[in-house]
Parts: sequence; structure tokens; C-alpha cells
Amino acid sequence: MCSYGDALVQRVLIEDNVPKGSFSTLDLTKEHEQHGRTPLHLAANNGSLEVVRHLCLAGANVDAVAADGKTAEDLAHSEQHELIISLLGKLKKDTHKLSFIQQLRPTQSAQPRIKLKLFGHSGAGKSSLLESLKCGILRGLFRRKRTRISSNSRHPNSPVSSKPAVSASISNLYPGCENVSVRSRSMMFEPSLTKGVLEVFSPVTAALSATDDQATRAIDIQHGNINGVGEFSVWEFSGNPVYYCAYDYFAANDATAIHLVLFSLEEPYETQLGHITYWLNLLKALNLPQENIAFGGRVQRPLVVVLVATHADLADVPRTFSGEFTYDKENALLKEVRNRFGADLQISDSLFVMDAGASNSKDIKLLRSHLQELRANIISRCSPMTLLSERLLATLPTWRKLSGPNQLTSWQQFVSDVQEQLNPLVSQDHLRTLALQLHSMGEINIMQSETVQDVVLLEPRWLCSNVLGKLLSVETPKAIHHYRGRYRLEEVQALAPDSDVDELLQILDAMDVCARDATSPAMVDIPALIKTNGLRRSWTEEEEEEDSLLYGGVRLVPAEHLTPFPCGLFHKLQVNLCRWSHQKKPEEDGGGGGGEDFDGDIHLWTNGAKVSQGAAEAMILLVNHGQGVEIQVRGHESERAKCYALLDTACGITENLLASTLPGLITAKYYLSPQQLREHHAPVMVYQPKDFYRAQVQRESSLTNTMGGYRESFSSILSFGCAEVYQQGTLGKDVHIADVPLLARRKLCRMLDPPDALGKDWCLLAMNLGLTELVAKHSNGTPNGGGDAPPLAELDSAPQPSPTAALLAAWSLRADSTVGALMAKLRELGRRDAADFLLKASPVFRVNMEAVVVAAAAAANGYPPTCNGGTSYNSISSVVSR
Repeated sequence: MCSYGDALVQRVLIEDNVPKGSFSTLDLTKEHEQHGRTPLHLAANNGSLEVVRHLCLAGANVDAVAADGKTAEDLAHSEQHELIISLLGKLKKDTHKLSFIQQLRPTQSAQPRIKLKLFGHSGAGKSSLLESLKCGILRGLFRRKRTRISSNSRHPNSPVSSKPAVSASISNLYPGCENVSVRSRSMMFEPSLTKGVLEVFSPVTAALSATDDQATRAIDIQHGNINGVGEFSVWEFSGNPVYYCAYDYFAANDATAIHLVLFSLEEPYETQLGHITYWLNLLKALNLPQENIAFGGRVQRPLVVVLVATHADLADVPRTFSGEFTYDKENALLKEVRNRFGADLQISDSLFVMDAGASNSKDIKLLRSHLQELRANIISRCSPMTLLSERLLATLPTWRKLSGPNQLTSWQQFVSDVQEQLNPLVSQDHLRTLALQLHSMGEINIMQSETVQDVVLLEPRWLCSNVLGKLLSVETPKAIHHYRGRYRLEEVQALAPDSDVDELLQILDAMDVCARDATSPAMVDIPALIKTNGLRRSWTEEEEEEDSLLYGGVRLVPAEHLTPFPCGLFHKLQVNLCRWSHQKKPEEDGGGGGGEDFDGDIHLWTNGAKVSQGAAEAMILLVNHGQGVEIQVRGHESERAKCYALLDTACGITENLLASTLPGLITAKYYLSPQQLREHHAPVMVYQPKDFYRAQVQRESSLTNTMGGYRESFSSILSFGCAEVYQQGTLGKDVHIADVPLLARRKLCRMLDPPDALGKDWCLLAMNLGLTELVAKHSNGTPNGGGDAPPLAELDSAPQPSPTAALLAAWSLRADSTVGALMAKLRELGRRDAADFLLKASPVFRVNMEAVVVAAAAAANGYPPTCNGGTSYNSISSVVSR
């Protein structure tokens, strides 16, 4: 309570030897100096509302009179502390105060339900499985299977048949190649700029966009009973990629939920593994990494995941004598999945193979039994209900009606409403525990933010099922601007007639689902809805100025698993690029030289975007079946610094978006051949970190382009040949270990923490680095296990810290602690695997920030990146608070 800044109350607590954060040992009746006042008098007089609240909860007498005859309420009146006056006024009657205190005490009632979330590609059988799980024995006898969509539309032969490692749904995440001029709203076109790479996106456009009355829209939320298991709040996430851009706020925000990941056995094995990897990577990537790394890089409270293989009947999977399906690749698949995600997710030991429509099958019964066990285990670790939580449950329907057209409220307003209308003694900390319980039950959704406060969604179904389901549905009208991903405000209003369209669009803008253009206020851009194919004059056709242009670029890829970026990342990137472009238009229109350097236009198509800044322009593309984001920049040779500034800005927008949306995803940055970009050669040579490292070790300053048969200098690849920038940069081998991202260090801990039979672990590394004192300090109690997440029963115990993390922290205090030095030690140790990963995940080129500012100033327009991470003006909490 000392954090509230009341020096006098702090002194009272110190005098009474009250432990920090506790009032249990405080003598609430003891009179201190200053007119014989009690702690409550002092707190009320000094305006310490939370201290007053805690003292009253601890049993302080609100009617106690000081030596001068004044009560705590009298003192609050004299100082005009209105909130304290209101609080003390509600507690005058002992019966009221005792009732409020009783409401905060745990009851014998357990939490009645938790969430069950279902993920899987379209056609995996999520809805069918839910119907089967809900069926009782009698109902199951009469239940007919729902008609399935034809295999041709759900699972097209191309491109899966030719590329089995890439799923149909994901590899066609961004079909077509339309280009949209957001500013002029005129139709413009771009060809496929990565010839031979993106053709995979177009064959099944119609299949994914076709109307399907049975398909789930966005996130379908239901509260109900699963037969033989218990009460759940069921969240079914659609497998249609158009909705993915809204999943980051809902998919992995509850450690008490059970996550079912479904995949179809009709697909080839590599595709099955690819589908599973996509969804597990999504769950992993959405989890914010902890600063304090635990042993083996384990997550403190990993999400619970159950794998379900469906369509076993259609795939002719054999059965055992007892009737269950038996999948011959089950063990291999589970082993591979656990190797990839075992340290990040709590994956069940069994794979459940079934016909999702056979509600009375033994396979469904086995799944029910497993869900019942998981549910009981999770609920046993949840806080019991309180009378206040039950009262709040009963009050929520009324609040939803009173909240107006939009069901979002700020956390501070939620706290205020509970304290004013239900219980004045509940503190913010206590209420957060209660709100998280309601969040766990699916009654509300807490949308967390890095800004000042979080946001409470009072009715998740309103946003997840109703608004997003209608706005992003493929059944929306097909006006020409819809194909270009643009809606008029009145059309959005028609899709959500009960909502305030301006407030709703601010919320969707904060979620990176749409972008509004201040220069075209009647329109809103929704990149996920861009559909039309077309061609337009591209870089490859512009030859008149080629001799005076220079090129450069990078490719950002997931560093761990070969899988598409999750959560509609590219749609969100297009939104952020729109926002960045729109924010520059006022500068352009307002004069002052801005218009000369920024043309204010952005062109979008389903697999890319093009922006311009002065004499430089950038192309941002989704490549390699959604597994990479490429940023290509070109400009005049006289504008090298401007080219670098634009590349740095585009990279900053992308990396900030990755950090805010997918904080658990490790990415690597590769560099593109400037010469081949200039020649419009396809495919383009990609230089990886290992190429730069190898050249550095050999004291070379250029790389060999094996495809073109020539060498390219570091300077041309990394900085457009701009000497001012290149000279201020640090190359990968010389980058300090402190600049290695937290996620990469966590992965190193996962690799080096477990004891190695040959001693090739952190202990020997510590001795090789001259830090032998750390060996004795961290060797005691080292677990023998590997990197898998701990069982559910062990989740609440305090995790053991990572010795590798402690080693890296201590070693990083030295000036000579570089990536190259650590790699050399790891290779001496025989841990090439760890050395190779460190190299892949470490920065290739770090520029002194002051040098970037100088370069930007020289370029006249070096704009900082803008996205919704951190404390952006467009963050959800700032939108709701406004």
C-alpha cells in the first residue's frame, strides 16, 4: 500500500511493523500522534482511497472518533475527497460492510466452466465434432451426418498434389494479384513480381471464396454442456483465412482453456504435419515471452493442446478388434510435434483418431473421457467462485443492454462500475482476479494492451461472431470496391445495424483489421477482402531509367518452422502500411516541402503493397506460400540514403507489427541480391546470415552470387552502397550478445540447459567462457528432464531459472562478448546446432541509431515506423478510453 504515496500512512505502517502489502498485523484501533487518529483517519484525511478500501476490508471501524471528535468521513469531507466520502458512506451500517466483506470470500462452489477452443483448416470437421460431442446416447442414434462439402471444393487437387508440404488453405491464403490505389480509388494492377513463387495462390480462389452456409464464420461462441464431460464455453475458430487477421486477440489469451487442433487424414502426411504446425505455431507465437527464462526455456503456464485426426473413415484408416481407429503414423507424428512444440505447449500424449460425425463411437468416448480429465484438473487449479463473482454474472446481461451499440468498455470503467454498483470494497487487484475468472468462463474477454489499461469485451459473441462474421464474410455484396477491399461507411453500418459505425471502425482499426483514410472519410480499407486478379505495368517493364536506379531488399522468414505467418499477418501489415501512408498525406498536403518527398499513394493487391517516399519506392510482398515477407526498394543512385531510410522504415513497420502481434515468433532476416533485383532476375539470390559470417571469418567484404556468377559487396547488399550508413554499422559476427533477441536466447537455453551425456551443455560452456563460478552456483538441483512443458500438476510450482540465461547475462557484461565469439565457443564445444541457430536468429547488420537519424535527416524524410504495438494512438485501450 506504500505505493499510493501517502507519507503519513507509510509512517504508520512502519511504526506498527506491518509487512509490505499486508494489513493483517496492523492495529486498526491504535491511536497515533496528531489528535489520536487511527490509520483510517490518516488515510481518509490524506485522500488515499485504496488504503481506505483495504483498511475497511481488514475490519477498521468507520465510525471511530478521534480526539477532536471527528470520524474518518468528517476528515474526508473537510479535504473534499469525494470518492472516499462515497465509500465510507456505503459502509456506515455494519450489516452492509459485513455483506461486502462476505462477497469477497471464496465459497465452496467451483468455477462452473472453462473454454474449449477448436482450430483447424476448412473441412477438418470442427463443427461435426462439436455436434458429436454434444450428443447424448439416444440423440446420437438418430443423428444424421451433416452433408459434407465436396472434396473438390474443400480439398482441391492443385497445388496440394504437387506440393504436399503446403496446405491448400494456407498456400492460397492470398489469392490473386489485384492492386488498389487507396488514394484515388481507381483500379490499378500489379503482376506477380515473384515469378514462379506465387502462382500457388490462385488455383483455389473460387473454392475458398465460395458461399458455404454450413461453414463457421469468424469465431462461433456457444455456452453449453458436452455430454459426459461438463460445461464449456466453446469457441470454434473458422478455417477460412479471411478471418485470421482477427484471431490474435482471442486464440491464445487463456491458460485455463483446452485447445483442440483438428486435421484431416484425407491429406498426405506432410500436409497433415504442415496443418498441425501452422496452428501450434499460432498458439506459440501469440504468447508473450517471459523476461525471466525458466530452465529449458519452458513456459510457466503452457496452453493445453489436444490433437484430433478426423475423417479416418474416408481415409480408410484400419480399426482394431475393439473398434478404434489405428493410425500407423501416430507415433512418428506425435514425436515430431512434441519435438517442435513440447517446450511451449502442453500437448496431450495421445492422438485421437476418429470419424468426427460418429457421435457414439468409441473414439469419441475416449476423447470425451480425456476432456473430462483435463477439465477437472484445470478447474481444480482455478480459484473458487465468490458471491461477488456470482453477482457479477447475474448483472452482466443488464450491463450489456446498457452499454449501447458497442460492447467494449475500458478496464478502469469496468472497475468503477463494479465498485459503485456491486461492492465498494473490492480492490483493483481482487477485481482483476475475478475478471480473469469470468474471462476463463467465456463470459467476458479481456483484451490486453501494452498501454495504460486493458479493455473488457462485455459480450464476446457480439464482436467475434456477429461483427467480424458479417464484415469479413464471403457472402457480402460484390460491388466493385468490395473486390478492392473497400467499404463505404453506410455498408459497414448495414452489416452491423445495431452498432455505432464510427466507434466500431475505431475498434477494428485498433485490431489492425481495417484502415481508415482521413482524406477519404467515407471509405474504409479491409485488405483481407481484396480478391480481384489483374495486371499492371511493373518494375520489369520500366526500362527507360534502369541504368540510373539501384535496388536492395530483405526477406523476413520464421526462423524455427517452415510454415506461413499466422494471424493474417500480411493483411495486418497492409493495414499498417495504409495507416503509415495516410499519416504522411497531411504533411504532403500541408506544404513545407513534404509534398516533394512523399507522393502519398499506396497500392495494394492480395499478395503485396507498393509505397513511395520521395525518389524511392518499396514493394512489400508475401512470398513462398506465405512463409516470407519480402521488402524490395529501388531509387536513383543519387538517393542512396533515402533508399536505405525507406527500407529501414518498411522493416521497422513489419518488425514492430511482428513484435506486437506475434511476440513469441522468432524471425530471421535474409538479404536479396541487388544486382538480380535490378536485372529483374527470377528467382533472386538470397543471402543468409551464414553467408556473411563465412565471408567475415575469411576477412572478405563481398559475397559470391552463385546464380549470377559475380560478387556483390556488403555495402551494396546491406546499405545500397551508402558509405555514411555502412560505416556506422556493425556486421553480424561483431554484434554484441546483448543485442540478440530474447526469444533467440530462450531457444539457446532450451538447447543448452538439459544435461548432456558428453558434457556438451551450459556447464562446459561456462568454463570455456571463464565463468566457472557460475557452475557451482547453478548446478545444484538441475533437472534431468528435457525441454517438454511440465505436467499440469506442476504448473503452479515456481520454475527453476535457466543456468544458460544466467551465463549469457553475466558474459554479456564484457565488451568483447560478441555473437562471433560465442559461436566459436559453441563450435569448440561440439554444439554446432546451437551455433547455427544463434547465427540464424542474430542480426546481420546493426546500424548505430544516431547514424540512422543522420541518414534520415540527409534524406529529408526519414519517417519512424507506425503500427499498433506499444503505446500507439490506435491501440485498443486508447480507442475505448476516447
